[in-house]
This record gives sequence, C-alpha cells and structure tokens, in this order.
Amino acid sequence: MKVKRIAGAAVSLLLTFLLCGCELFTADTAELLRPPALSGDLAPISDAIKESAGGPFTLKYPSAGNFRSAVIQNDIDGDGLFEAFAFYSTQGSDSSVTMHMNIICENNGVWKSAAQQSIVAGGVDRIDFCDLDSDGIQEILVGWEIYGTSKMQLGVYSFKDGRITQRMLEEYTRFTYCDLDSDGVNEVFIINHNPTEQKNFASVYVLNDTGTTQIYHCELDHTAQSVGEPVVSHLSSGRPAVYIDEVKGVGAVTEVLFVEKNSLVNPLINTETNENLATLRPVGITVTDINGDSVPEIPVQEKVPNIAAADSGERLYLTNWCSYNGETLTVQITTMIDSDEGYYYIIPQSKTGQIAVLKDSESGARNIYAYNRETLSAGARLFTLVKTEMAEYEEKKADNYSGFEEITNDGIYVYLCQISDEGASLGITVESIRENFRLID
Repeated sequence: MKVKRIAGAAVSLLLTFLLCGCELFTADTAELLRPPALSGDLAPISDAIKESAGGPFTLKYPSAGNFRSAVIQNDIDGDGLFEAFAFYSTQGSDSSVTMHMNIICENNGVWKSAAQQSIVAGGVDRIDFCDLDSDGIQEILVGWEIYGTSKMQLGVYSFKDGRITQRMLEEYTRFTYCDLDSDGVNEVFIINHNPTEQKNFASVYVLNDTGTTQIYHCELDHTAQSVGEPVVSHLSSGRPAVYIDEVKGVGAVTEVLFVEKNSLVNPLINTETNENLATLRPVGITVTDINGDSVPEIPVQEKVPNIAAADSGERLYLTNWCSYNGETLTVQITTMIDSDEGYYYIIPQSKTGQIAVLKDSESGARNIYAYNRETLSAGARLFTLVKTEMAEYEEKKADNYSGFEEITNDGIYVYLCQISDEGASLGITVESIRENFRLID
C-alpha cells in the first residue's frame, strides 16, 4: 500500500467519531427523540401500555444507540404529530420471554395502542428510524437480543394506516443504514461477525414490495475477534463509505467498504489471506476525523528508531492519521500518543522521520531525540515531556523540576516540558510545544 505524506493541521483529537442520519453528515438522530418523563407526559402513554398489555409487563430500555428510553416519541410520517414507541417484555407460563413493540398514537388528546409487534427475545439492543423505501415515512429498525443466546436479530418494520408490517428479520452483530451506492435510496448495512468459525462479512439490503433483497456482500478480516460500530462517512475522494474498526490478536485495524462497479469492495484486505494488516496499530486507537476536514482518518502505526537506554526504557510508536481515497493511504497528521498519561503530541511535518523517542517507564517521561536517517543513529535530546500532580509540582518545583516549564494543566495534573540547548538551537520553544500538545478528552 502506497503511503504519501502531506501537511496536516494541528487540531484536537476526537476519540469518538459518530455520524448518523439517513443521509451522510445529517444532524444527530438523537435530536428526533423527545424523551417523556416517568410521569406527566408519560402518564397517558403508560395507561395505554397497561391496557394493551393486559397483565404484568416490564419496560425494556435499549442498551445501545441514540435512543435509550423504553418509550420513544418520534414523528415518523412528518405530519407534525408524534407517535410513541413502547418496548416491554412479558413472561409466558413456560418462563419464556416475549418482547413487544407497541405503537401508541394520540387522537384528540387520548393515547391509544394502534398496533403491536411481538417476538420471542430477551431484550432490545438498539432502535433507529430511517425511510428505507422513499415513501416519506420512516421505517422502524429494532435490534432484538435473541432470548437465551448472545445473538441479535434486526427487525425492520413499516407502520402505515394503523398497521405494522415486518419487512426484514436478519441476524446481525452491528447494523446501520446509508446510501452507499448514491442512488438516493437508503439501504440497511449489516455486519455479521463469527470469530469462532472465522466467518466475518458485511451485507447490504434494500427494501422492496416483498420485503428485502441482499444487493451487496463482501468478506471482512477473518482473524478479527471483535468489531466496533460502523462509521458512515465518505472517502477523501467523496465516495460514500463505511469505516469499521476491528480488534484482532496482534492489534486493531480499520476496514473501509464502498461500492465500486456494482459490488461492495474492501480494498484494504488481502484477498489471499482474508486479513487486513495495512492499518495495523495498537488497540484503543479508533478511526477519527482528527483534522476537522469531515473525512475520517485511519490510524496506522509507525515504528520509530529504538534508543538504547539503561535500566528502564520502552520503545514507542508513532501514529500516522491517514485519509483514504479507495486506493492510497495519505498521511495527514503524525502523532505520538501517550494513552497512559492522557495526551498526544503532533509531530511537526518538518520533523517526521527525523526523531527518535524514548519512554522512561519509571517516571513516565517522554524524551525526544534527533535522528539521522543516513547514519541510522540518534543524536542529542531535543526535549522532554512529563506529567505530574500539581500539588507535587508546586512543592518540589525548585528541586525536582528545575528547567521544566508548564505546557498546560487540567486542574489535577500539570504537563511539563524541558527543552535542551540542542532543541532550542533548532527553534523548539515552549510555545511551539504548546501548539502541538493536546490532552485526550
């Protein structure tokens, strides 16, 4: 995989990157949620649930996603009136659990159950809403936790003329929705992950008159042990894409899926081994729009020259944040991330490939050295970064931290730097270090 370097801006790191909505980069769907209180607004809805359930029931709260209430109010048909979607369970005589989705509508100030869908399930994973057949009415996407197993099923339902119609019921590990083929119609995107059998794949479904049809399918890394939430966005070239972070035995990777020549493609995977090593890095670093250009950057690990040190010392890696156009990973920003100490440092473009880093495991300090690529040797120390408690710093500033200057603090810890004479002669200043230093939120 070819890698180019281009200049990157120094901006704050976003550790989570969540994009949702029926179209790319729309407002957060959580804005559609009008959560009722347990009393007041909820009281007449609660009465309607009790009347419809006809016996004991337990409200169920989605465990993930943007909608976490057991009762969600949303105007799915755009008529200005909110429908209420209630989720609860009942228990049968054989102790089996049945989940219910009850759609409750208001008519002349009175809330009544309009329709109900039941399924043998243990709980609700997540709820979403999106118009999947372009009729102007949002479908209801419900992730059901299959009773007695660790599996989940995605149910897609249409609600029209007071009736619920099940349009889809498929097993999934993760799901989202998007218009991957840019035809103006949203599709359902499903990830199925089976690490035991090493069968991991993604499928794309479109709604039609008879239900759903799978229109795209592709393999994912067969060695992945877990898969994160898919991120709907686009490539640096502008093409719609889905980014998927995965954890495997040797670290973490990102797979990028998009439609090309009427097929769902995954170019970063090795088709012979069904494995992705092109985006390998440590676990815990996820795809992020690090430079604020609305294009996700994929973190890729880069080794830095090792420095011989006495006693304690640990080799570090840099992280290249790469945009992807479907063919080439292009480095936008290079960072030195210290997750243990809670910060990262952006390496200036002029210094990439010209530094070596040493971590002092005992003190937690990071020492940055000059590096000669021609002789493959480390030179003088340029500067040191260290974190300490503010109280200790104030007490022992004169003795233990002579020559150190404060970069920033979070009210509990203070972050310091010490610039060597060699570093100062090369133009490194406290101000330049502050400019490239970021705390991890």
